[in-house]
Amino acid sequence: TPYEGVANYGTRANNYALFGEANINFSDRLRAITGYRSSWDKLAYYHLRTSTNDPNDTGLSTYDVTAIRAYHDTDGSTNARGDTARAGLQFDFARNNQAYFTWSRGYKGPAYNVYFNMRSQYVNGVAYPLDEIALAPETSNSFEVGAKGSVLDHAIIYAVDVYSTVFHNYQANYNDTVNGAQVTRLINAGRVGTRGVEIDIGLHPITGFTVDTSVAYDDAKVLQFNCPIGAPASCLINGQPLPFAPKWKLSENVAYRFAIAPGAKLELQSDVALKSATQYQLTETPSTIQPGYAIWNASIAFIARGGWQVRALVKNLTNTHYSDYLANGNLGGTVRFVPRDDVRYAGFLVRKDF
Repeated sequence: TPYEGVANYGTRANNYALFGEANINFSDRLRAITGYRSSWDKLAYYHLRTSTNDPNDTGLSTYDVTAIRAYHDTDGSTNARGDTARAGLQFDFARNNQAYFTWSRGYKGPAYNVYFNMRSQYVNGVAYPLDEIALAPETSNSFEVGAKGSVLDHAIIYAVDVYSTVFHNYQANYNDTVNGAQVTRLINAGRVGTRGVEIDIGLHPITGFTVDTSVAYDDAKVLQFNCPIGAPASCLINGQPLPFAPKWKLSENVAYRFAIAPGAKLELQSDVALKSATQYQLTETPSTIQPGYAIWNASIAFIARGGWQVRALVKNLTNTHYSDYLANGNLGGTVRFVPRDDVRYAGFLVRKDF
């Protein structure tokens, strides 16, 4: 028999904060940076789901359909307070050059899973609170050391940093199964960490010619995963990579702008972006890994006096196919999302700066 379900749900959030920042100058070249924020979160939710399969809203389990309670009426609230802080040192070791060290503490407030089939979890006929329990706040501790500046009268501009961050009570989406269909649910995934190196270099050897390079290595992985109630043994993913975190990223942009007539310039430009293999799901499904790829673009622009610019461009010169998001299908398989740049295309851009 056909039936319909309707859910009216939402959240109400209030956030209050007290914060401040200060710099302490020990000398003209050495200073301390400090910052602190105290936050108060008040979060509440409401959820009412009815079904034509249970016209009198009795809530009897005999009216349940596809493992979803035909009638679900609940609400709740939670309060939390968290601290965010930052402290560090900066030292100007040469003119236009600076080294630094910072420590930061992050905070993300509590959350609820509020969606159409919000429910309790039933394992062997026993009900366990699931979405009705607020997620604990997420906190992090981060350390970063680096240097940035320029040399040779700004012919070389650089920035280098090394970082390490550990997240506790990490809030992340996780695939759950309801009567054979997969749904996404927000959970406290446990403890995760990321550490790496970032290097940015800009070269300007002659007027109008620039070479910008950015390289990043990021080792982001699950340190201790908290398996949700009823999850399969495959949820033990300690040591596996975090979603959306490729180990390597590289971008290179080369441009040369030169005069061709009074008040008119021509610009030749090309860029390459490279990304190593990327896992998109916390379930660590092999089919949701996008293999590494590189995208090459190029353009030529006519730039006229008055801020006018006409640019002819080609995107994805090598016609490299890739996905910017992969997900597990509701009933099986993998859903693949592709961006516009998934295929080669050409076009014109007309721009006016005011």
